[in-house]
Amino acid sequence: MTLTDQQIQNELLFQKAQEITKELLEKELITSEIAQRIEQENRQTFPPLLGSLIP
Repeated sequence: MTLTDQQIQNELLFQKAQEITKELLEKELITSEIAQRIEQENRQTFPPLLGSLIP
């Protein structure tokens, strides 16, 4: 499977966005419901190849 530059960039951006969301959740600055909504938005904006950090 050959990845395009855009796919690689999307994956990196998605993973970084998930890291930030996870940090906000751990610091209790957002709720798990908000984290899930953010993840859904991130999946649409940066279609990931690997998945998510938030269960």
